[in-house]
Amino acid sequence: MFGPQVPLARLSGIKIMLKSLPRATILLTLISLLLPANHLFAESQPSNQDFLIASMGVGTAVGVELFAKNHLLPEEPRFSKPNSLDAKFRNDMYWGNEKQAIAKQWSDNLVYGVSLSSLVWGPLLAEDHRTAALINMEVFAANSIVTNIIKMSIARERPYHYYKTMSSEGPSDFASFVSGHSSVAFSQAVTNSILLSESYPEYGPEIWTTMLGFAGATAYLRVAGDMHYLSDIVVGAGLGSLIAWTITRYEQNRFKENNENPINIAVMFKIPLG
Repeated sequence: MFGPQVPLARLSGIKIMLKSLPRATILLTLISLLLPANHLFAESQPSNQDFLIASMGVGTAVGVELFAKNHLLPEEPRFSKPNSLDAKFRNDMYWGNEKQAIAKQWSDNLVYGVSLSSLVWGPLLAEDHRTAALINMEVFAANSIVTNIIKMSIARERPYHYYKTMSSEGPSDFASFVSGHSSVAFSQAVTNSILLSESYPEYGPEIWTTMLGFAGATAYLRVAGDMHYLSDIVVGAGLGSLIAWTITRYEQNRFKENNENPINIAVMFKIPLG
């Protein structure tokens, strides 16, 4: 035996600490997104500091989605058998084995082609491009982080895995609740509906109808493709909408107040001349 021996109790403690680091980082990043950075020196337009914090949030959200989530999901589901309501709607809405892949593919097409792409075209079409860009980044980051925290905590078995309609996709088999597609679709839909309907008030109803229509179709296709249960998409849609509404209105009010009440700080120096 070479080198000092480390007690097993200490090794176990280190493993637990390392395992908890990603979750602690996620929570701290989320808090930084949802709280104002500095009201005393707040500006009437988003500052570079605002975009730095939002970029950190987006980076964390992408990192959790692509790398951390599969490592933090358990090897066995914590919840498996669906309740009677979810089972009923699953049987009614499921497209069947032959069309299951089509529904899944179209849900991906909508979430990438409409929802995630709105991170770009939403701010470009909005009247205040800079503020709209910041809000879109914050909403995406906060929604993605919260959604994945819930997924990892609940670890619900997906319907395709429970009913054996598809082959295993690895740790993602136990990430059914809540629906990430639904939360992303509705968070981006609500955010950009608020921003664009204020930029083009004459088209407000059409904007809301179109955006929520795409989001609803995305959520429906997740059940049709046997990727989620009804409760997964309903809670996901509600969660995404709540996060989007809260952050969008908060940031709009923050910059509006600063526009109406600018903070002027004058510094006077008295130099004695003898």
